[in-house]
Amino acid sequence: MEMTQATQDSNFLSPAAAFDRGPEPRPRRQDPSPGRSRAVSRLSALEGKHGLHIYKAWYFWLGCVVIFVDLSVLPVVYFYAFKFGTSLSMQDIFAIITALFGMFCFIHYTFRCMRLVIIKTSAEKYRPLGWTKWGFLEFFHVNVGITVFLVEVELIVGTIPNYPFVRLCAMVPATIVFHYGFLLISSSILASMKKKLPFNMSSTPKGSPWKPALFAIIEDFGAVEGSGESLYREQLMLRYEESWRFRRMLNVLSWCWGVGLICDGIVATVLIMVCSETVGFGVGWGLPIVVCVAAGLVTYFYVRNALRKEEEGWHKMRCTTLPEGVEEALGGGLEGSLEEALEGSIA
Repeated sequence: MEMTQATQDSNFLSPAAAFDRGPEPRPRRQDPSPGRSRAVSRLSALEGKHGLHIYKAWYFWLGCVVIFVDLSVLPVVYFYAFKFGTSLSMQDIFAIITALFGMFCFIHYTFRCMRLVIIKTSAEKYRPLGWTKWGFLEFFHVNVGITVFLVEVELIVGTIPNYPFVRLCAMVPATIVFHYGFLLISSSILASMKKKLPFNMSSTPKGSPWKPALFAIIEDFGAVEGSGESLYREQLMLRYEESWRFRRMLNVLSWCWGVGLICDGIVATVLIMVCSETVGFGVGWGLPIVVCVAAGLVTYFYVRNALRKEEEGWHKMRCTTLPEGVEEALGGGLEGSLEEALEGSIA
């Protein structure tokens, strides 16, 4: 069954969706206006050709489940199973947890390194736009590396004594949500202040205005994990430039997730310190991940609704005759958002 246009747009941020090109567009009336022609051409580039393809959706979701179990479920199972089911010392228990924690995530991180750096033929396809080397400095890749470093330091320091610092070892998920919470909020503040980037933020070059960190994360994840490659990066950049609804959606998500992650980390930290070590370890490892999963479900429905409205806005713009001034400006190469220019003619 062929997928409708609305379904394609609602699945834009979901790397698990399997896209087809959909039905061929109906022939449109020839418009002699150069502004109108350019507007429709740029608008068509945004619709239905997102370049994101996953050969088997179940493979993606299986990977998500494995990572969730690896980061959240297994450490809790190891801790309580070894503590109450064996006579192992606490140091031995945490030595096992530290050795096994994140095993699947490290495998996946190695896989990303191979795509971005090691395998030259694939690195050219998966690196950010305009990059010829240093693929490991991709924005999402760097932040995953920072998170891994912080977590490993926490676990190593916490397991050095003969009786490990259980509360410190329970802070691992809280540390992760704190990092990404501050990352999302700080980037949103800098973007609202229109500050310039002091470094390349994936495909966004140095010296450009800041973008929300969530945009770079989506770009990198879709290009590498989603196998969208450079085409996905190009079309995501175009969509951010031309669609004010898309920019607003990312801004809302950045603030909500940033504040939510920090609050999640604060609550988890307080409970870890207040509860007993045995209870605090389970709360510290379980609460942040459970809250993130629940927030992810809410985000899914919000994104579907936001992209549906964006698709409806594009449809209205297709049916709108541009005012003469807008046509002349677009025909003359006006820089800026096409959708913002067209939106005013609908009202």
